[in-house]
Amino acid sequence: MDVGNFTTPSFLEDDSETNDSAAAIVDEPSPTAQIVFGVAILLAGVTGIIGNGLALQALYACKALRSPKHYLVLNLYVTNALLCVMYCSTTVWGSFTHTWTVGEIGRDVMGFSVSVMTIVMMTTQFAIAVQRVAVAFNPLTAAVNITRGKMLLTAATTWIYSVLLMLPPLLGWNRFIIDRTGVSVMFDYLSSDDLSRAYVIALLIFAFVLPLIGIVCCYSYVLVAVKRSRQSANVKSTERTCRRDRKTAVVALGLSVLFCLSWAPYAMVVLLSLCKITVPVMYVMIASAIAKCASTIDPMMFALSLPKVRQYYREKMGKHFSGLLCRK
Repeated sequence: MDVGNFTTPSFLEDDSETNDSAAAIVDEPSPTAQIVFGVAILLAGVTGIIGNGLALQALYACKALRSPKHYLVLNLYVTNALLCVMYCSTTVWGSFTHTWTVGEIGRDVMGFSVSVMTIVMMTTQFAIAVQRVAVAFNPLTAAVNITRGKMLLTAATTWIYSVLLMLPPLLGWNRFIIDRTGVSVMFDYLSSDDLSRAYVIALLIFAFVLPLIGIVCCYSYVLVAVKRSRQSANVKSTERTCRRDRKTAVVALGLSVLFCLSWAPYAMVVLLSLCKITVPVMYVMIASAIAKCASTIDPMMFALSLPKVRQYYREKMGKHFSGLLCRK
């Protein structure tokens, strides 16, 4: 089944039961472009699975990392690992075979699942930022309030929020379609129906814009709080702690913002499509690859930004190399 035969019914439907696409398809991805896209997703997926596996192993093995304050980080890693397995497997296979092979039910399941997990990752990073604001504002109160039950409830809230945002396409408000790469699924941002366009705009605001603004505001406050603590610190150990906290906050802010901004090109594709401006398919594929690769790799980098994770692997690698030297 070639790409042309596949993409025509997916994007250009005149059926009265479905919404017409606003942006006309003037070009289609070439088989070579799809293979390159698949290779990029494959490399990102393998890297993400290995990286998240190492992060989860550190959280399990290191007792200090099993505290409730790291539950949200655990939620981030588990979600990302699931995303790597589900999205990368179907997308890579579709890229190499140049067609979508899982049918309409698979399309809806994959579209819903991948979208939910992507939003969970964004909202979890926002929740982590809020948690760090609470610690910076009042460390003693935060230490008491960050309990196992509250952190589990917060993690569950990120999933409930994400599911609620992605339920409308399954219930008839908008729908899931094969996007212009021909091998992955998205909500229908090409629709010309006013209700569907309203849903797309609302989704961009609640799943992308608001989490990004919240992350930037939270970490900005954390940096200000750490700076004030450093200025009032008279003990060297306190100064060292402030410098460490500031470095951790800067790295976390950078990674969180980078994750959100990596979706900016794809968000621009959606906005241009809403304005009935046709975007070249090559740009769509590049924007999609950037967004999906960042989604699989960013949480691994987030794990390495945690001082206790780095310390755990430094100690483990030190013991490993010491053992090798002793054997020699």
